[in-house]
Amino acid sequence: MDRTRLIFIGIVGVALVAVCGFITFSLINNAMEDQTAEGVATAVAASTTAPVSTQTVNVSLESPEPIWGPNYDPNDGRPTYICGADAFGSYFTLQQLQMSGQDIANGFHLGIVPFFLDEDPAYDVSEEQRTALLNAGIWDCLLTTLDSVALTSPGVVTAVVDESAGADQLWGRDTPTINDLQDKRIAFSRGSVGEYFVYYVLSIAQLSPRSQVTLVPQDSVADAVAAFNNGQADVVSGWEPDIYDAEQSGGQPLLSSNQLRIVMDVIVTSRDTIANDANLVQNFHNAWFATLKDQVENFDTAAVHIANWGHNDWSFVYPESASDDLRLWLESVAQADLGDNAFVMRDTRPILNRLSIARRVWAASDVPVPGDNVEELINPGFVTRAAEQASLQPNGTPVNDTFSISSQLDLSTVSTGDAATLAILPCRTFTFLPESTELTLESRRILDNCVVPTLSQSIGLFLRVKGSSAWPVNDPPWTEADILEVAEGRAQSVVDYLVSQGIDPARFVVEATLPPEDHRNTDDPNIQAEDRYVELTLVTAGR
Repeated sequence: MDRTRLIFIGIVGVALVAVCGFITFSLINNAMEDQTAEGVATAVAASTTAPVSTQTVNVSLESPEPIWGPNYDPNDGRPTYICGADAFGSYFTLQQLQMSGQDIANGFHLGIVPFFLDEDPAYDVSEEQRTALLNAGIWDCLLTTLDSVALTSPGVVTAVVDESAGADQLWGRDTPTINDLQDKRIAFSRGSVGEYFVYYVLSIAQLSPRSQVTLVPQDSVADAVAAFNNGQADVVSGWEPDIYDAEQSGGQPLLSSNQLRIVMDVIVTSRDTIANDANLVQNFHNAWFATLKDQVENFDTAAVHIANWGHNDWSFVYPESASDDLRLWLESVAQADLGDNAFVMRDTRPILNRLSIARRVWAASDVPVPGDNVEELINPGFVTRAAEQASLQPNGTPVNDTFSISSQLDLSTVSTGDAATLAILPCRTFTFLPESTELTLESRRILDNCVVPTLSQSIGLFLRVKGSSAWPVNDPPWTEADILEVAEGRAQSVVDYLVSQGIDPARFVVEATLPPEDHRNTDDPNIQAEDRYVELTLVTAGR
């Protein structure tokens, strides 16, 4: 074989290798692109269908600079106590505490980190960052909601601030009841109590947040309301004052925390601070309750302190109208004074129950929840020691004195006179013992899951309980009075059980109904089964 032919064969061989390599590369590259595209599609699908709280967020442990009081002196030897808080009426106790000098009187300097202060991006502190800063001990306390504590376990609940009594609201268009939320697009501020409010309301009607509604998460309440007004959502969850802007596009209130008392604000204290300086934590709580006492007894002065703190476009409490502005904030929150706190902390079961319910609601919405014991999330000692000090007991009551976990709650003003249907509960078929109106254990379990959590966390909701009985053939025939007696007896059995679980008997409306004409005097077991039910309807005393 001559040299020319060898060269030619070599060139052909190299070319074949190159072609094969190119083909192989193309096939691999195309496969990788397909896999990447599939992965992106999966990620996009996950981000639009999965509850927002499951998304990974990079968290910074760098805290914004706290706002200090007018008499702050970093060199006077007093320790500092850093608390983070939103612009919210009952949280302004911090500003009052600082401006009145209660922190200095109790031996420390209070530093406040106000979230979203004056549109300064330095104070745009996400929910995840708040939790991380408290958990790391960089902050000493965080004012937040109980459902947030259930979700993240960032610290320990050491006091109750209030119970939302109308501040948190759900607005919609063409959505007269909770059942009508199905197939709706719902906007809310991601990771906030507004998201929890949505999940809880959906759980009442047993609607899945993953498949039966479309979630439209936003970065803030203002953004959520804007999405609603722009037609990107049919329903919006948020809180005062931003939620009222939903009226601009024809929105109407569906439900508020005035009826559904599921939102509770609490003081969450860093575990590190408790471990390292429990006396400082006690001094803060003493100062908090002394400030609340001043607010009750000298409301106008308290309002002036808050207005004089400044940043009035953030707090909406202005010097020229301080008392009216603060009162407007507090009308929709039921503040927990020292007496309420002492009552709660003597028996923490109601708070523990709310923490457990919150975890069930989050978990049912596919949001990961901690596996720790909820009993480890409450430390009643600081309230207990404050309550032992007679000088901290207030002589008067807060603006809104309807805190529901209280020994003195008065429901006399709540009536069904202007009641409106809020939801028909999905649980309606209950079994009874043979030839009896007594509920079986399984029926009681259904009521424990479907009814008790909602009624136990509300004071503005009533339950219409309508019993129905089959009309079987009989000789002599049953009369209408006979059938109604059985139907009402079954409805009353449901009520009796719920009352035994601590629900006020005044909150029930008992009714009975007859089967349709063509279902009467029948021996068809299917028709008889169809007519044996107890329908439960949540009604609200006004929206």
